Formats: sequence, structure tokens, C-alpha cells
Amino acid sequence: MSSNAGPGNAGLLIALGFLLLLSLANSYYIYSLEGEISALKEEVRELSGPLGLSVYSQSDPPRGSITMAQKSIPIVAVSDDEIGVMGKMNLRLIPGSNDILIDTNPFSEPEVQYAVKKAVAVARSRYPGAKLDMDFVFNFTSTRAQLIGGESAGAAAAILTIAALEDRDIKKDAVITGTINEDGSIGQIGSVLEKTKAVSDAGYKYFLIPEGQADVIYYERQVERRSTDLGFDIMRSKYVPRTLNISQAAYEELGLNVVEVSNIDEALPYFFEG
Repeated sequence: MSSNAGPGNAGLLIALGFLLLLSLANSYYIYSLEGEISALKEEVRELSGPLGLSVYSQSDPPRGSITMAQKSIPIVAVSDDEIGVMGKMNLRLIPGSNDILIDTNPFSEPEVQYAVKKAVAVARSRYPGAKLDMDFVFNFTSTRAQLIGGESAGAAAAILTIAALEDRDIKKDAVITGTINEDGSIGQIGSVLEKTKAVSDAGYKYFLIPEGQADVIYYERQVERRSTDLGFDIMRSKYVPRTLNISQAAYEELGLNVVEVSNIDEALPYFFEG
């Protein structure tokens, strides 16, 4: 019996050795995958905050149960099918170190992050030398948009931040669209007509737009009929440029006050009392 046990034990040892090598190989593979996953997570983190901002998901909100201030302001955007849509921008101030955090749901493009960063800078500039030991936590809500893009909410973000820092209530009858510059001036945007209709349909009283954008050029189709010597007419169409004053048309047809503003100080009285 002892002569037969030797080869069997040898085979068993070989099998155990093979299994051990296979286990070590699998462990190394898993370790390598974990390293790659960690690297990918770091890349995603860098891509998510390309402007030095932090981003978060509603499923993993920033920590901190203490809310120092919380405000909201309406915003207007344009969908992929060129229809004006209303939404809301929300801001919560929590204890921190002047970080800016933006919710990733809906996903916000880098232009939005850049606009929010400038808006916070404009609001902070109103309190030179003040030590603001807080974080600015922004999120967006919209009935249709899955992607928040562009800088047209910059002016609204600046007003929202000022309201939160001063703990002031925001009026419910005004909407603003426009980019924000670091000197507080408001820059031009697109799709003014589509946004005007959305604001009117939502029942607001005032719609603030950048200076110089009340007049919109559109093209009207005109058809000319020309008779020929052969006894039939030729129809020829052409497009003629026309100018529409949105302020006048919106008030007469929609009852909406469209107001041009050039900077944030001109806009504030429409959102704050006193």
C-alpha cells in the first residue's frame, strides 16, 4: 500500500500547488483592477471639477447638517428642441472653507460651473475683507432639462448668492437671464424670444434681460407675384429683415414687463424689497 500512496500524494501536491498559483494570480489580477479603478475614479473627479470646483450627487450630498442659509431663485433655459423651459436654482450655505459645490444631477456643463464660480466671486466682492467660513452648495431643478449648459444663469446665481449671504428674501415675480462678469456687469445671451414666452407662460411679472437685447431681428417671408407674357404668373418669395422690440410686444400681447439691465446693481431692486 505504501508504494501506491507515493504517486497519489505527489499528484495531490501538484494539484494543490496549481490551485495556489491560480489563487495568487487571481489575487494579483484583482489588486491590479482595484488600482485601475482608483485611478479612473481620480480622473473622473478631476474631470468633474475642471474649474477647481467640487461636484456631488444627490445620492451622496455634502456632509454638514447645519444650514446657515438656504435660498432659491427661478431660472429660464432653452431645451434641445428650442422651447423655453423654467427651472430653479437652489443654494445652501453650510460651515466650511469657501468651497463651491455643484450638484451633478442634472449634469452641469463646465460653462455652468464657470458661471457659478464668477457669480460667487461677484457676491463676495461686496464684502471686502470679510471672512466667510462657509461652503456654497448649489443644485438645479427643472421639469425637462437633463443637462444644464451655458452661462445664462450667471446673473441669477449672483443674485441668489447675495440673497443667501445677506439672508434676504427673493421676490416671487421676477426672472433674470444673462451671463455675469467679474466686474458685476451682465452679458448677452441667446434665445431671448423663447425665454420670454416661457417666463410669460409661468405667470411672472418682470423678465430682466441684458442691455441691448430688447430689439430682436427676425426675417419675414414675403411672396411676390409677377405676370409673364405667356399668360401665367411667377411666384417668388424673399425674406425681409424686421426688428421686433420685445419689451413693447411682450407688454402689449402678454402683459409681461421685459426690462434691460446692464449690471447686477440695476437688477437687485427687482428681487429684493427696499
